[in-house]
Amino acid sequence: MENDQKYDIVIIGSGLGGLLTGALLSKEGYNVCIVEKNSVYGGSLQTFKRNGVVFDTGMHYFGSADKGQFIYKLFNYLDIFNSLKLKRLDLDGFDILNYRDKEYRFAQGFDNFTDIMSSYFPNDKDAVVEFVERIQEVGQSESMFNLISKENEDFFKVGAHYSQNVFKIVSSITSDFVLQNVLTGLNGLIGGGKDKTNMFVFGMTYYSYIESAWRFVGGSSQLTDALVAKIEQNGGTVINNMEVTEIVLDDNRSIDFIKTNKNIIIKGRKFISNIHPVNTLKLLPNNSLRKVYVKRINRLENSTSMFSVFLVLKENLVKYMNYNYFDILTKSTWFDNESGQKAWPQGYILTSQVPEGISEYVSGITIMTPIDPHIFDKWINTDVEKRGPEYRNLKKELAEKLLEKVFSRFPEFRGAVKKYYTATPLTYRDYIGTPNGSAYGFIKDSEKPFETLVLPKTHIRNLLFTGQNINVHGMLGVSTGSLLTISYITDIKKIIKAISDAG
Repeated sequence: MENDQKYDIVIIGSGLGGLLTGALLSKEGYNVCIVEKNSVYGGSLQTFKRNGVVFDTGMHYFGSADKGQFIYKLFNYLDIFNSLKLKRLDLDGFDILNYRDKEYRFAQGFDNFTDIMSSYFPNDKDAVVEFVERIQEVGQSESMFNLISKENEDFFKVGAHYSQNVFKIVSSITSDFVLQNVLTGLNGLIGGGKDKTNMFVFGMTYYSYIESAWRFVGGSSQLTDALVAKIEQNGGTVINNMEVTEIVLDDNRSIDFIKTNKNIIIKGRKFISNIHPVNTLKLLPNNSLRKVYVKRINRLENSTSMFSVFLVLKENLVKYMNYNYFDILTKSTWFDNESGQKAWPQGYILTSQVPEGISEYVSGITIMTPIDPHIFDKWINTDVEKRGPEYRNLKKELAEKLLEKVFSRFPEFRGAVKKYYTATPLTYRDYIGTPNGSAYGFIKDSEKPFETLVLPKTHIRNLLFTGQNINVHGMLGVSTGSLLTISYITDIKKIIKAISDAG
């Protein structure tokens, strides 16, 4: 069956990248259609409810949303900022790192960050100052993030920061092993490992959070709802429960249409894939792209996979924590993602759902820890809720091992848990669609900056990529990535100016 309408833009996948790209293009007057295989839109923006408690799937916090900052301006431009309920995290410690049984606060504001971090290392303040200057240098180098438009500028420019290794940079700044590990202690938000994490991804992540750090009140799906509503208001179409099964090319090796699992054909002039590039290539005909390109994409290494435990808490027992807690259980803050079960867990990230109303107590807490996805290979070809008792027992064993570490740090939690739920890399794979349940997409390797770079533009003339794999992951990276994608379609300089003027 053929859809009678031919759209200007067809977007495969409704993750943040797909929705933002769709919202931006529909605002420009393009007739946009987004096709989503799941019943729920949003990808990592999805929330779910257990025992009346809302949990975020992936977007636990984000940065650069204060007045005048990038996310604030972008969301104002799209006319959605005022519809979002947000809470700013603690100014003097949006993240707390526990390393070797000492807590270190990561503060908002570059001067504040420097002052508080230097108070832990009074004899090495110069190193902290240089570290912050390096972060600022990265943040100020990104033209899309800074909404700078220059004549004849290639917006996707591989700068020196892509080939700079974070661990090597920090080691050159200070020889203090503890300070090295503390300064890079939030690397769990990147998932690339000590030998590969580049300064661009690391620096943009830190820069954004130090500018300002926020949580959604009531869950991140409100952003999904706002973007879907805006696309539909602009005349766009958003379809769920429809999986794209094939991308069909015409005689000129451009995409003619896509086929879906419901035997519906959807035609478009340009197509944008928000699903993982490896999964996109599987939809294309054989030999539609150069073999060397296909091999390179298929060989790229994905970032950390996560095992998560979601705690439903009894009422009025645990005070809300307006920060995230990084607990390091090994001598290094850089985890070995393939250490196996014996050395697991090496640490965890703990984050709270924001209480609604005036309550000072939290009802939901999420604990995330990196895990080797191959532990679950036995069930790789199984479906959700059909993996059997051995899988359930393994999840329980892992959860209780992790919770013992958490309870030793937070003894007040032990008697406060009403119930808990778990998610493995297979869970994330099934609901988010990333290979091995990777949390942050492809690793952008500092030692192979060009080989691990995925551009929005492909060699199929009317196919583009968007999402976390083409730029940086997270709210900031995906948002700037959406602008990079639409720069191949519309007058990006006009849009950059309009966004800049919006805040």
